[in-house]
Amino acid sequence: MNQIRHPKFPNSSNDPFLGTSPIDRRYNCIAWAFGDNSRWYWPRPELYCYWPEDITCQETLDAFIELFQSIGYQVCNNGNMEKGVEKVAIYTDNAGKPTHAARQLEDGKWTSKLGESEDVSHSLNAMRNGFYGNVKVFMFRPRQN
Repeated sequence: MNQIRHPKFPNSSNDPFLGTSPIDRRYNCIAWAFGDNSRWYWPRPELYCYWPEDITCQETLDAFIELFQSIGYQVCNNGNMEKGVEKVAIYTDNAGKPTHAARQLEDGKWTSKLGESEDVSHSLNAMRNGFYGNVKVFMFRPRQN
C-alpha cells in the first residue's frame, strides 16, 4: 500500500491516505460504500449512472440515506468504532448536497473510492474540510460477514 497525499484533501498532508487498490473507473464511492464494485451509483440516470428503481432519484441527503437504509443501515450519532457494527459516513458540501460516502473497516479506519481513481484507507480527519466537504450523516448496521 502506498501513502497518498492529495491536494484536494489538505489534511492528508499530515494524515495520508493509504492506497488499497488500482485505479478502476467502473464504480464510485457510493457503490464502494454500498458494497458493489461493478457500477457507478448516482441519482442521475441521464448520465448513465445506476440508481435502484425503488429509491428516490434525487441528489438529496434523504435519497442517499434511503439508499443505505435499503440494505439495513440506520442513522446514528457518530462514527466511533463499535464491535459487531459496520458504519457508513455520507459527506455533503456546504449547501447540503451529497458528495461522497465512506465505509468503516473492522480496524476503525475508513475506506473510500476517490472518484475514478483508487480505493483508499483513511481516517475521518484525512478527508475533513477537503474536496468532498464533511460528514453530514453516519449510519450503522450489524456487521455483515
